[in-house]
Amino acid sequence: MQNETVLGLSKLDKAIIIIGGPLLGAVIGWFIQIISSWLVKIPFVPFGPFFEWIVSWNSSWVSIIGVIVGLIAGILFVFYAFSESLKMTVADQEVTMKRYDQEVILQKRDISAIYMDRKEIVVLGQKGEELYRSQTDVKQPKIEAAFLEHRFPWKDQDPYQADYQRWVPEHSDFPASVNSLLLAREKALKEDDEKEAAILRNDLAAEGAVIRDEDKRQYVRVIRG
Repeated sequence: MQNETVLGLSKLDKAIIIIGGPLLGAVIGWFIQIISSWLVKIPFVPFGPFFEWIVSWNSSWVSIIGVIVGLIAGILFVFYAFSESLKMTVADQEVTMKRYDQEVILQKRDISAIYMDRKEIVVLGQKGEELYRSQTDVKQPKIEAAFLEHRFPWKDQDPYQADYQRWVPEHSDFPASVNSLLLAREKALKEDDEKEAAILRNDLAAEGAVIRDEDKRQYVRVIRG
């Protein structure tokens, strides 16, 4: 049996999510009419007609139905929270990253650096390309200790930090294809479309461009050769 270290939600985190999600949903459901009566007094509140409809109900069953719906919503939240959280399994020769239904296995021999970019863990390949990036709730000291224990090339910061340039439209140092993708990604960032921004990041990686975001500004380095 190989030596492994698993990083992800702690037992306390899991307990809070499993108990807190359904409990909070049930409490909100029980007081749904009172909460709705507060919300309808707020100008331009979203889904105003829906809350007015709930307030108009005159039945003791409203709270009971609300508790049932709240419990179901809380249970669904538990499943979502568990799938959304990144699980890292660090072994001596590989690391497995699992989030949602996607699992990525990275071999140690293909990795040149691992570091944290704020709340995201980043794995770089031997040419400086970005092999993996994902947000994690695990604290950096714990992640660092796990990778160092298994002798992975952990870095305190991006080893290519000095190579990034702030992107502006039609940047002269970047190919037209990269500039086009960066323009589309800037629009996605401004619209808070995280899914599209992530897809475009992968498209840019295929073009040899590595992106670092700071306050919705894009900093870029291009892998030469």
